[in-house]
Parts: sequence; C-alpha cells; structure tokens
Amino acid sequence: MAYYPILMDLDGKRTLVVGGGEVAERKVRTLISFGAVVDVVSLDLSRGLTALVEEGRVTRVGREFLETHLDGAVLVIAATDDASVNRTVGLAAQARGIPVNAVDQPADCTFIVPAVIRRGDLVLAVSTSGRSPALARRIREELEDRFGPEYGDFLTLMGRVRERVLARGEGQKDNQAIFKRLVQSDLLEVVGRRDWARAAEILSSMSQPGWTGDDVRRIVEAGNTDETPVKG
Repeated sequence: MAYYPILMDLDGKRTLVVGGGEVAERKVRTLISFGAVVDVVSLDLSRGLTALVEEGRVTRVGREFLETHLDGAVLVIAATDDASVNRTVGLAAQARGIPVNAVDQPADCTFIVPAVIRRGDLVLAVSTSGRSPALARRIREELEDRFGPEYGDFLTLMGRVRERVLARGEGQKDNQAIFKRLVQSDLLEVVGRRDWARAAEILSSMSQPGWTGDDVRRIVEAGNTDETPVKG
C-alpha cells in the first residue's frame, strides 16, 4: 500500500498523544517542534514528559483513554505498549474522521509518520510506506549530511526576497525568472560561508538594487535555523 504524501499545518492546533513512554515522548517533542498544542493521556509518564507537563508545554488530560479526549483534536497518535489500547484509540479516531497513527500497527493507522530532516523551513520527509522504517532512517541519515544548516538560512533569506520582489507588482513571469536565477546562482553557497557582502551583491544584481551585507546578515540571524533532525 502506497501512502499519499501530505504536509499538515499544526501550528496552534490541538493534538492528542496516548502513551507516556519514550516513544510517546519522541512523538510529543516532534509535534511541539511544529507548533502543535499537545495533550497527553497516560497512566505513567517518562521523566521527559513529566518535565514537559511541569513546564506547561504539554497538558496531561487523563490517565486512561476516553473517547471524549478526542474532542477538538485534529490529529491523534497512539503510542502505548498495549496493542489493544492503541487499536481502541485508532478505531475511535477513525470513527470521528480524525487522522490517527498507531505506532507499529499499520492496520490501525490512517497515516504513517515519515523520517524527517528539518533545516529551518526546509522539511524533507522519507517514507517506505511502512515496509522498512530502518531503511527510511538510513536514508534520513544520509540526507542529514547532504543538506546542512545553510539551507535553512537560505530559505529564510529567500522568504524575505520573495516578499520584496512581489511587492513591486511586476508580472508573474518576471518574478519567476528572478527566483529561478537566484536558486541557480551560488547564493546558497555564499550564505553558507556567511559572506554577507557577496550575498548582497548577488541579490542587488539579480532581484533589485540596494541590498547590503548588513541587510542579509540581519535577516538570516533573525530566522529560524533549527538544525535538529526530527525523528518520526
């Protein structure tokens, strides 16, 4: 079975994780890293989850799963060490039309979690459609070496460049040509070297004049350059 790839906006959205062990903790941390509001149901919590609850970053809403815990959730993960509980959560979520992942139980899932590499706004996801998570992890590790933190910095900069270019009100064809030239230039490598003056020269010649090295530096340093690989 092949899965249709999709990226969800979870920023500020309520999600539910049923389980309190290390696997559940990893799922919770991943959800938090993408801005989700996370509720947890579990009899026991790992040390890390306990800390997250005490810090107010996660809310513990119960010790045993009840269907009412699904109210308002846009995504559910069942990550207990009891297959029957995971199945119960999976069926209840499916009955409500809520996307659900039951860890290591593909038959009880409506989606599976890929191996993910994140470089700022760049998100790379690898999936084997559940056939071999180990292979997905291996490929993820190879991609971690291929795509460094400079990609996050570059995207932060390109986001601001895009705003400025579109604000000029030129035609779509002209704008696309500018973005293509920038992506095909050595701007990515220049940003990786922190050569702000050279980056400004490229931007001034290919997009619009007036860029300075200080402009580029401030934009990149203010951006999100999280290099942490997110493990599904």
